[in-house]
Amino acid sequence: MKRIILSICLFLGVHATVAAADRDDERMRAFVMGLPKAELHLHMEGTMEPELFLAIARRNGIDVPYDSPEAVKDRLRAAHDLPSFIEIYEELISVVEQPEDIRDITLAYYRKAYSQGVRHAEMYFDPQLHLERGMTLEMVFDGLAAGRAAAMQEMDITIGFIMAFLRDRPAADAMAVLEAAEPWHGQLLGVGLDNPEVEDFHLKFEPVFKRAASYGLRLTSHCDVQQEHTIKHHWGVIEVLGVERIDHGLNVIDDPELLKEVKARGIGLTGVPSLFYRDMPGRMEYRAGAVKALLDAGAEMSIHSDDPGMKRGLYIGDLMLRAREAAGMTREDMITLSKNSFRTAWISEDARARYLRMIDDYVAAFDEAHPEMVSVP
Repeated sequence: MKRIILSICLFLGVHATVAAADRDDERMRAFVMGLPKAELHLHMEGTMEPELFLAIARRNGIDVPYDSPEAVKDRLRAAHDLPSFIEIYEELISVVEQPEDIRDITLAYYRKAYSQGVRHAEMYFDPQLHLERGMTLEMVFDGLAAGRAAAMQEMDITIGFIMAFLRDRPAADAMAVLEAAEPWHGQLLGVGLDNPEVEDFHLKFEPVFKRAASYGLRLTSHCDVQQEHTIKHHWGVIEVLGVERIDHGLNVIDDPELLKEVKARGIGLTGVPSLFYRDMPGRMEYRAGAVKALLDAGAEMSIHSDDPGMKRGLYIGDLMLRAREAAGMTREDMITLSKNSFRTAWISEDARARYLRMIDDYVAAFDEAHPEMVSVP
């Protein structure tokens, strides 16, 4: 009888411990999802979910070789590195033909991001990809403006845009787009560089960035993770292009002098611990580990979703939680990541102070409602 009673007690104790852990996980998820955040590194085109891709293709009368969202995801599972992902990315965005398409893509993203705490978004878009397919700049900017207007009417969110140039296309094409977009410069926060990381791209685009800066536009650039010549490229975008942020930037941790320079200049790093649809063991652990190391080193690191519609539908809150688990981040790390996103956002100092107070107020209110969470690491 004693053995039976002991077994029952052990059983109940184990289940009580598991239940308590589950409750802590649920509360941590709620805490991270509700944290106010700025999203600074995402691509409008890459936010398009498979379901919306199919809906836009049908609306535009475009035949695609996919009969279901799962078939689109199967195509995305072929992506295993930056070049292969970009190939599929450019294939899928070929269905985008009208301002209405861009409006629908952006509004769907804003709604999802808002549900995960995003209160300010700075959205990349690639006009060259659309101009090459016959759209006009006016159509692209009209779609962006319509999505922003709809979102700001529906949600308490602020939105800005970053016009990106493609690193594997001629710099002259980027300069032509920059000049042609002058009527819409007032809608832009800044310019950036993305797409395949060609060698010495910082030298190639130096005149374009100088011209953009002369127009009062802010400057950022991708330096993708573990690419060839990555340390040289990080130094190049800082010293030649004069960027204020580096998108990705995780390899900064590999060069102590580079880390020192990034911190001295207050350059924001917009990390992305995202996951391809293809399972790639170690990817999250490496990226989350680099985020944690840079955070611990005092860099102004934050987490963002990049291309959530084409990378497992994981948005900013989802990725913060996964990074936390993979790298053993603390609750305080989550708060710092969120604060860093506003510290490095291209907003006014008054807005920055307001958002940082918003985070403090949120944490205080959450802790008052859940006092047991105050001691959770």
